[in-house]
Amino acid sequence: DGSGGWSSNGCSVQNSTDSETICGCNHLTSFAILLILTFITYIGCGISAIFLAVTILTYLAFKLRKDIPSKILIQLCFALLLLNLVFLVDAWLALYPDAVGLCISTAWFLHYFLLAAFTWMGLEAVHMYVALVKVFNVNVSHYMLKFSLAGWPMIVVIIVIAIDKKNYGLVSYGRFSDGTTDEL
Repeated sequence: DGSGGWSSNGCSVQNSTDSETICGCNHLTSFAILLILTFITYIGCGISAIFLAVTILTYLAFKLRKDIPSKILIQLCFALLLLNLVFLVDAWLALYPDAVGLCISTAWFLHYFLLAAFTWMGLEAVHMYVALVKVFNVNVSHYMLKFSLAGWPMIVVIIVIAIDKKNYGLVSYGRFSDGTTDEL
């Protein structure tokens, strides 16, 4: 009727079991867009991971890691690199739906590295504020050690998983009309 949405025209059920239904369609409506976006996402993450690795290696190889801004940048790049790598490996790990522990650990690592990346970005801003706005140089003992403890927030994800390990992984989203749920 011109309002958009999913079209079942040209689609048929190829095979159906209790646990899986395979459909075949002779057209690619929104599926093609999702496939293209997924493809672009993986290419973008791969390119990002390559250049983050090049940045880290450049800073380490040319001994540019002596000052604090360089150390913070290396930590940020490392957190983003690990986040990209876990995200890229996540699609491969999704091929093993029976490995619930693998799903939980992948979700844990995604949470941890995303949190670390945001934290290091915030610490970069804090350092820029201290360096540029505070005219008088404030000497803080063990500056990078304190930043590292804040920048790699392991305690947060440990608390989340200690509260309930079901916080990561498969979660039920509700009941179907026949009273069943999507829980395993």
